[in-house]
Amino acid sequence: MSESLFTVVPCVLGCRALSGNPFPSVPGYLTCEPCTERLRVDLREIVDLYASLDDALLPGAGGATAAGRGAPGFASRSPVRDSVLALTDARTQAGEDGDPLPVLDVLSSWVDNLRQDAGMVPQVSEAELNDALRLLGWLEWTTRQPWAVRLAGPVAELHERAAALLGVNRRTVSGEVALLLRWLGFITRQYWVGDMAAEVAELRRQLRVAHGLVERTVPVGTCPTMVVHPGEREPRPCDARLRARLTSDRITCPSCRAFWTRDRWEQLGHALGSPVSDLASISAWLEVPVGTLRRWRSEDGWTRQGSRNRPLYPRTEVLVSWQRRRGSQARPA
Repeated sequence: MSESLFTVVPCVLGCRALSGNPFPSVPGYLTCEPCTERLRVDLREIVDLYASLDDALLPGAGGATAAGRGAPGFASRSPVRDSVLALTDARTQAGEDGDPLPVLDVLSSWVDNLRQDAGMVPQVSEAELNDALRLLGWLEWTTRQPWAVRLAGPVAELHERAAALLGVNRRTVSGEVALLLRWLGFITRQYWVGDMAAEVAELRRQLRVAHGLVERTVPVGTCPTMVVHPGEREPRPCDARLRARLTSDRITCPSCRAFWTRDRWEQLGHALGSPVSDLASISAWLEVPVGTLRRWRSEDGWTRQGSRNRPLYPRTEVLVSWQRRRGSQARPA
């Protein structure tokens, strides 16, 4: 009876039934049961992967697919894998899609968001704030008084109690995840659950890559398949991000599940507008030295476009060369 009071909407996490139609959410929520369970599993796996991250810090850990390309020649090298270290460093800032994210800080930001929307942040009156600021202003004088040592204990205790109340004392990945899991029913009714699920999935992916559990992929563009998006009537491009694996002969859209086998990659390239890049951009994209790319270009006969000063090459042709030579080095997921 009560379920009829809720409007059933398509799951905001973009999942689709086998028919291709958007999967409905649970009445009163914004996500369906499978997506909610996947979010729960992702959060739990993050805790386990992060706890053993120290094992993946040393160069060579995590398998060949996670090691990445080192500096050529006699350049100075870090004694640890910087890409893994970035996952634990609060100063890490992601500039582009796929850049490392600071795991604890990302989770803590969503916990702070949850506390704010759920009303768990205590309100401090203006009088209490003024008293605290006044005491802070006399802090230097207070520390010179003979009775200051007796004040240190109670102040430290108050600090611990306040930090515990706010949930910011000794923040840990396991602690933040535990709170998110406990409030998952509330979270899946919030408009920001889609953004949170996307970041959680990316954290899980990066941690799996650090442990060598996922073979490396490269971005190839956005899905051009025409689909009807939730809340709309007219079809438009799916626009989900497409990535290619080293050992796969097909590229599959993670959203609408459209796929392109190797013999249709040229067709996909035309649908994407035949993206082309110079050797420097391709080197950064694939983490392959420019000299190696020149050899591949000569051996495979890439189509040359652009100008004489800045030649450009179709990424679909480059991708085939990359898979042909590096696919045998990859370890299946």
